[in-house]
Amino acid sequence: MNKWLILLLAAAVTFPSGSQTARADQKPADQKLAEPGEMPYITLLDDFKLYASDKTKPNEVLGSISAYQSVKLAPIESDKLLSITRMDKVPVETWLGKAWVNLKEGAYKYGQLQKQEQTLTLLDPQTPLYDSRMKITGYSLSPQQVQAVASIDACDPYTPCRTSAKWHLIRTSWLGEQWIRSEQYAENYAGQPVEGMIPIARESEVYSQPFEKPLADEPKLPPQVLKPVGKYTRQARMAPPSVWYQVETPNGLRWIRCSDDYGLGIEGLEQVDLKLDIPVPFYYYQTPLAFSSDPYKTGGEQTAQTVQVIGKKGSWYFTVSEGVGKWINPSMEIASRLTGEFEHDAKLGVQLSSERLELTGSSIGFDVPYVENQPAENWLTFTPQTVTASRVWNSPNGESWYYIHTWQGAKWVRP
Repeated sequence: MNKWLILLLAAAVTFPSGSQTARADQKPADQKLAEPGEMPYITLLDDFKLYASDKTKPNEVLGSISAYQSVKLAPIESDKLLSITRMDKVPVETWLGKAWVNLKEGAYKYGQLQKQEQTLTLLDPQTPLYDSRMKITGYSLSPQQVQAVASIDACDPYTPCRTSAKWHLIRTSWLGEQWIRSEQYAENYAGQPVEGMIPIARESEVYSQPFEKPLADEPKLPPQVLKPVGKYTRQARMAPPSVWYQVETPNGLRWIRCSDDYGLGIEGLEQVDLKLDIPVPFYYYQTPLAFSSDPYKTGGEQTAQTVQVIGKKGSWYFTVSEGVGKWINPSMEIASRLTGEFEHDAKLGVQLSSERLELTGSSIGFDVPYVENQPAENWLTFTPQTVTASRVWNSPNGESWYYIHTWQGAKWVRP
């Protein structure tokens, strides 16, 4: 073989292209660092050494950080955030700049320690105690008031977690400072304010606190519309949330639990006392349409009649029938039975009209004069124009609908 050819082949083996000679520890250019605001805090429950690099060799120790310090992690690659709680060595921001800690060297908890003194009224029959490293001690506390000095969220960052529980550091007279992890304390149920009124759809047991046993010696609340004092919600991972309302009773403040069978969190009702004349057959529903894509009809078709209602939300009305709260929608029921034949529709309240209407680009025409359950593909939009209505219908909900003729047939519009 030609000696120059041999030398050329040798050079090709010895000196590969630049993309092949990149150093093993060099990060690809597309590995973007996370923003500082995306980085979580970590609370160190033991003393930890600080290192100059992730090698954490003894000769790279920069200093140390004492226990019960919350430090923020320095930015890492964005694609590693979801696995950050499984990392053994993490970069942290310190007075020395960026440094590394080896989490195998002590106890820790992701999250920022909030130092705040508060009184907690424990409700569980037994609340376990955990030591300074959050290891269970075998001791527990009966229901009582304790003094907490700090807290930290139970959930870790970038992990699926829906609990509202916190770890609380409390003072004890016999074991010093200890940790508890609980949602069962009275102060946790401080009710959030509620706009408007709520419906109670069926006879409801009352409770001193959420998740306790119902009070057997106090009467149940009958179906009604009332103003709650507050609301407490606990999220669940594979089930609907638990929704509780605090209400005034003759025996003082009590809690009731909202059933998901009758709609969770139906709020903002207006209390009314009306008799509605429904001139067509109709159905009772367990929930308004807005709280279910397919509201459950309860019972069979009802004959035309006058119904006493006690609550209103939009075009839906709340009534009590056979001891159970139910919903009706007269506007929807009547609108669905309008045929376009004037003699028939006049019996349902439709009147002749010659009113001039100004339509705009946001005006929409419907086949029936009701919006809530109309498929969008049936909507008809308009360019700005003036039209003459031939009929008008005033719905039980107080809306005026006008019947106009269009290039796609007759439509109902609201100006």
